[in-house]
Amino acid sequence: MIHIPKNFMGKPIAGSLEKVLSKTPESSGEPQIEPATAQNLSGYIYVPSINVYVAKERTHHGLNWHQTHEALHNEGLRMPTIHEFREFLLYLQKNPNGVQGATNEEVAGIFDDIVTVRNPNRAEWLDADFKVKGKELYIHYNHRTVSGTLTPQNKELLTDYLTENKTPGIYMHDWLQTANNHGLPKSTIAEGNLYYWAPMKDNKSVARFDADSVGVGLFCDRDPGYSGGSLGLFASISASQNENK
Repeated sequence: MIHIPKNFMGKPIAGSLEKVLSKTPESSGEPQIEPATAQNLSGYIYVPSINVYVAKERTHHGLNWHQTHEALHNEGLRMPTIHEFREFLLYLQKNPNGVQGATNEEVAGIFDDIVTVRNPNRAEWLDADFKVKGKELYIHYNHRTVSGTLTPQNKELLTDYLTENKTPGIYMHDWLQTANNHGLPKSTIAEGNLYYWAPMKDNKSVARFDADSVGVGLFCDRDPGYSGGSLGLFASISASQNENK
């Protein structure tokens, strides 16, 4: 009779063969976002400055901030950060005659849908969660699902940004052109008609962009648990993510 040891090099043998034969993967704790396939990009616009594809249409309506992240990650997509969303708007504004992936009519329609003051209400979630550490305010962003938990890959101190509300407002052109590295308006920004609500130090504020018949604004004080039929987002795909497929 052949004697089969219970351990090899200090590790149990039992179950090892079954794992190999079944090819059952073990959780690595890495961010869980599957790369999107190339054929999915027909509904996206490539933004060169950030190397990201952004959807042409607002989707995932009626979900709160956390639910939106979960739905996106299940589809191999993600929520754009404030910086990425601002770069997307700037790219559309600078290229009214069309861009890679969209005609001039589509570009004009998307930009109008996002920034024009009119009914109905339109709004999109942005990937920014504001947290206090000590007495300093940090921005958490680039969220991924890690071992079933929504986890920011970046936690950075907020600096050089406008700390007070402007209702109205700030000059949209200046915001698009001169925002800080996180996409927030700087304290020196000119006055204008774009409403702005500064990040709050309540540890439960996230960002979104809204437009309706009253005005257009960047909100950094929104409740992540809120949901509404007009609220969705322009989903994004990192170009590097897609290339890894």
